[in-house]
Amino acid sequence: MMLNPTGGTFGGDQLRTEIVLGAGTHVVLTTPSATKVYRALDQPARCETEIALGKNAILEYLPDHLIPHPGAALRQRFDVTMEHGSCAIVYDAMAAGRIGRGEHWKFRELSSEVSIRVEGTPQYLSRASLIPASRPLDGLGVMEGFDYLGSIIAIRDRSRATTEDIKAIDASITSTVGVWGGATALAANGFVAKFLASSAQALNLAMLSSWSAARMQLIGLPRFDLRKL
Repeated sequence: MMLNPTGGTFGGDQLRTEIVLGAGTHVVLTTPSATKVYRALDQPARCETEIALGKNAILEYLPDHLIPHPGAALRQRFDVTMEHGSCAIVYDAMAAGRIGRGEHWKFRELSSEVSIRVEGTPQYLSRASLIPASRPLDGLGVMEGFDYLGSIIAIRDRSRATTEDIKAIDASITSTVGVWGGATALAANGFVAKFLASSAQALNLAMLSSWSAARMQLIGLPRFDLRKL
């Protein structure tokens, strides 16, 4: 369970996390609750996470989603490097704001980069920059009226997602009430699933079902209880 001692992220913060998994290790990382990003009066907050996997190591990275408050500005980078035979299941998610308070798309900026490489070769790269003031984000082609966005990237060196694998992930997502999304195979070694959700509960259920399917397919193990109440 990873704890942020600041209790949230504020404008001007610069947070950096480095994690190293030795050869043959297996680690599941999560957070106790959603990460709050508070108002930035000037400079945005910057968060960088670098995780290195040794040979045959397994990483399951399952943090709760981001909640950007009005005026929040965050630029984050998440970088995973993998060695021979290693496996990574990475979850990333956000809310449109403090939905319970009726705050939708009131933040200033949310920029994110996710990069995953296997033995130096890029396997997955995603960059996004959400600036509500520059364009509407809740309409067609973006959030489609949903309030939550999540994705799971699952990569295992020397593996390939089959059509049956992708169908299983799709089924795990589409069977969740209040969720819309799907999965697609990467060029090599895995797949990515993205989904929109109407509530935090629906988002969490979609994460759990897609993580369960990914875990069984790549690691051969069933999902377990993350022990969050």
